[in-house]
Amino acid sequence: MTLLTTHNPIRPLPADTASELMRIFIDQDTDALLVGACLALLAQRVPEAHELAAFADALSEVAVPFPPVPEDALDTCGTGGDGSSTANLSTLAALLLPQFGVPIVKHGNRAATGVCGSADLLEALGYDLARASADLSADLSTRRFAFLFAPAYHPLLGRLREIRKRLGIPTIFNLLGPLLNPGLPPLQLLGVAREELTAPMAGALARRPSLRRAFVIHGKDAEGKGLDEASIEGPTTVLAVMDGNVAAPQVLVPRELGLTPPTRHALRVHDRAEALAVAHGLFGGSAHADFRPAVADAVALQAALGLHLHRDLGLEGLAETLREVRSRLDQGFTLPFTSQVQS
Repeated sequence: MTLLTTHNPIRPLPADTASELMRIFIDQDTDALLVGACLALLAQRVPEAHELAAFADALSEVAVPFPPVPEDALDTCGTGGDGSSTANLSTLAALLLPQFGVPIVKHGNRAATGVCGSADLLEALGYDLARASADLSADLSTRRFAFLFAPAYHPLLGRLREIRKRLGIPTIFNLLGPLLNPGLPPLQLLGVAREELTAPMAGALARRPSLRRAFVIHGKDAEGKGLDEASIEGPTTVLAVMDGNVAAPQVLVPRELGLTPPTRHALRVHDRAEALAVAHGLFGGSAHADFRPAVADAVALQAALGLHLHRDLGLEGLAETLREVRSRLDQGFTLPFTSQVQS
């Protein structure tokens, strides 16, 4: 029981101890039962910012590297785990933002708890998840879009999948995904499903030397449940991160942004087929049979926040930018990659 004696995570760990614990987790020789016990203990409390940063740094040290990205590249991602089963809002925003000149280097995976993860949707749209890093780097230059499939860059995490599955509870790894983009994008829009985790996640981002600006966001749906995205149903708390500092929280209210509340479950999808249909409706614009105005509003809000990071505008004038993006969505837009799906 040496592991639980020296690295017991029931209380906050010093950064060097947290780093060592993560290295123990991914060591093939570590007993799976002990790893599960540590993960269960860690899940009993809110991790601190320095711990999240240390865990992420330890994993990044053994990740497959990715070539340097443009200095204005952006990632849009969330922690997942909100159970809302909404359409892929952050992924759809990532597909839209290249139309506004924003280079997107998105890091993501298949669905863990939701019905359709970012990788699931992109694969269904014809994106090659196995695309080589050199080709992805070229894509960023020519098409302003690259998707970094998490398992390809973090192979050592593979041994933990079965442990996490058998444990059956959310673990620290549900939070680390948004902190592990191997492209080290200098701009990031990060959605957090649990409100109490917004400050630690923002603090972890602030410790990343490569990060210039970020918005850490937490929305509430019409029933007050937490979302890992900006909400068009209820308030959204925003923590701005800039140059290693976290600003005081700000709150966005849909009505103040010119958004009307959607009908109940207007953003929900029931399976991957519906998620794909909703995506095609968005690409086709308001004339498309599957176009959902509420989804367009929600995607426009995520994209507007990304644009403000790219333009270094803070949150001032967000309503005007939201109208600009929403107008583009009415027209439809093209994918920033060549689909491999045979028609």
